[in-house]
Amino acid sequence: MADRIEPIPDNMTIREASEFWDTHSVADYPTQVVEIEYSPGERVTLVAVASDLLTKVEEKARERGISVETLVNLWIQEKVM
Repeated sequence: MADRIEPIPDNMTIREASEFWDTHSVADYPTQVVEIEYSPGERVTLVAVASDLLTKVEEKARERGISVETLVNLWIQEKVM
C-alpha cells in the first residue's frame, strides 16, 4: 500500500515553504497548483564557492535533509551571531 502524501500546508511563509519543498517533490502533487507570493524583503547576495568545497557542503546538506542554501545560511548565522 502506498504511503499517503502529506498535504501542502496553507499560508506558509517563504521560509516555511522553502523548508517544506526541501523535503517534498512537486511530482507528488501533480493535480495541485502551488502558488507562492514573494516580496523580497532582504538583499540576496550570491557568493562563489570552490567546487571541491561545494561538494562537501552538498553532502552535509543531504545528510541533514536540507538545502545547501539553508545549511550555508545556518552556518553563517552561527559564526556571525
